Amino acid sequence: MNIGKSLLAALFLLIPAFFSFADEPPRYRGAMIDQATFGEESLKVFAEEWNGNLVRWQLNFHSPTSEEFFDYLAKACDKFDEMIPLLRKYGVRACLDLHSEPGGFNEDYIMRIFIDERFSNMFVDIWEYLAKRYAGEKVIWGYDLMNEPVDGIPSAGGYHISWRDLAERAARKIREIDPEAVIVYEPANYASPLSAFKDLEPLDLPNVVYSCHEYDPLAFTHQNVMKDFTEPCVYPGEINGEYWDKERLRQAVAQVRAFQLKYNVPIFVGEFSAVRWAPENSAYNYLKDAIEIFEEYGWDWTYHAFRESDLWSVEYPADRNAAAPAAEPTDRELLLRRYFEKNVREK
Repeated sequence: MNIGKSLLAALFLLIPAFFSFADEPPRYRGAMIDQATFGEESLKVFAEEWNGNLVRWQLNFHSPTSEEFFDYLAKACDKFDEMIPLLRKYGVRACLDLHSEPGGFNEDYIMRIFIDERFSNMFVDIWEYLAKRYAGEKVIWGYDLMNEPVDGIPSAGGYHISWRDLAERAARKIREIDPEAVIVYEPANYASPLSAFKDLEPLDLPNVVYSCHEYDPLAFTHQNVMKDFTEPCVYPGEINGEYWDKERLRQAVAQVRAFQLKYNVPIFVGEFSAVRWAPENSAYNYLKDAIEIFEEYGWDWTYHAFRESDLWSVEYPADRNAAAPAAEPTDRELLLRRYFEKNVREK
């Protein structure tokens, strides 16, 4: 009789755990893409061969100060509309990323949307337009409000709105139109794990995912990509006088982890990468450690990038002079695909 009661008690203890597991949202592991080059052929490879289940879809126009911004946006959306049936067919969802903001930067490298009310209002109008166009579209996993915002106050005074306030304005406009939409919020500045999450508090809105971009240390991930980083360096190893390894990477994202635990919010690593020609197989070592940390913490992630640029392409070999993808999958490609195998694709 006592054994029976013990078994019954154990079953009752397992029931909540079962339902908690069953109700958990799916994990997303994928990559950024270039809207200009990403078509059905690439999508088929990404979905059926790699088992990726999320693409971070850049709305990128390269003419942010143009009065024709909405014309560029409409054309970018037309391209995305063509892909919606195919994304649905292959069970891949999309995070719409506003990668170009109206107004661009001024001479002090401040985004004009924060210091020119015309562009602030235009930013909100953009998200009203997108929300009306895509309300209820299940292929869309989330709306990434702006890529790597750089807040700043004009030295001469005048109009200023913070990124947080502007983001909340845009998010509330989206909510009026599409109450179910996931809002992806990248905090200023640059969505950096090292600084953007230190004093961050959640937005006063439900269903918000908080996003960081992990490229630390830049001297390693961007060596011979950015003009300030021309010295070859190896990971793990000493970089700019500091030893970087997995534990140092863990320290680099510690503020994001603390924010996640304090407020019980989801985290999405919208970008991370390392240039493919990092010496001694270093790009693989870096990506492996980074992904293991993301997985340990339960973060969704999209690699930068899939068939966008050969600098970051895991399909290209480590040889900087390589002009074509490798004949056999690289270890970096196989690394991503091992984790993509865990994905559930929704059809």
